[in-house]
Amino acid sequence: MNLKKYFDLNQPVTTAAPAAAAAPPAPPAGVRLQGQVGIYVFLLLSIIAGRFLDLYRAGVPGTFTLDLGYLAAMSIVSLIAFPVVYERLIINQNQPVLVQLGLIMTTGVGWEKIVATAIGK
Repeated sequence: MNLKKYFDLNQPVTTAAPAAAAAPPAPPAGVRLQGQVGIYVFLLLSIIAGRFLDLYRAGVPGTFTLDLGYLAAMSIVSLIAFPVVYERLIINQNQPVLVQLGLIMTTGVGWEKIVATAIGK
């Protein structure tokens, strides 16, 4: 179709799909429960690693501790961020494993920055 025909107002508007149109692609298969737990654990570890990196850049890596309150808060944050990570991984299933792990890591570190800014740490 050329541009002139596309914008020609004398032609009727057709809503029927062309007969030669291909069927929509099938949605990608999901990840099994073990894979989802693995994604969640790696996301949680990346959020914790983001905190360690902040302390390392500040020059006080020795002050990094994992108390129960921090772990509980970061577990909740991981649950909040999980759908975003899962969706990204489903879209990028054909990518190498290191690329997929990098997606999880960047999301986890990003969420840790958001939480650290919100609570002032």
